[in-house]
Amino acid sequence: MNSGHTSETRKFITFQISSYWYVIPMAAVLKIVNCPPKHEGGLVGFGVVQIGPHTIQLLDLHRIFEPDANTQLPEEAPFLVVLQSQENKLWGITLDAPPDLIDLPLAALKPVSLDEHFKLQSPWISHVGIISGQAGKRTLLRLDMKAIFQQNVEHLPVGSVS
Repeated sequence: MNSGHTSETRKFITFQISSYWYVIPMAAVLKIVNCPPKHEGGLVGFGVVQIGPHTIQLLDLHRIFEPDANTQLPEEAPFLVVLQSQENKLWGITLDAPPDLIDLPLAALKPVSLDEHFKLQSPWISHVGIISGQAGKRTLLRLDMKAIFQQNVEHLPVGSVS
């Protein structure tokens, strides 16, 4: 076994929603922008953001990972992470603070358990890792972008558009 694989790193963005920290590979991120206000297409409370000719559907991670918390997308958000699926559909994640860019050893993230109970509760998490930093230890949950993009829109918790 080549020991070079254990030290291989990739760039990820990391961000906090509720009490959880998530990571997404930077390769999956199209761009990170200031989320426009309502009068400029930032209809965050409705689950969409319009930026120029592009409509971006929002992923409501609060409702995905804390369905019993009665949380919903805020009316406005300062930051927007724009992701693009292989089918060229644009998705967005709103954030209260800008995400951090980190280099993370691939060995630091371990695949989630194959236990069916876990998969049913969190099918959008592919890996879990613990890192140490200035703020102490932090558990990171890697979002499985392929699983998120493969879901039908009506099955994904998004904004309140009917």
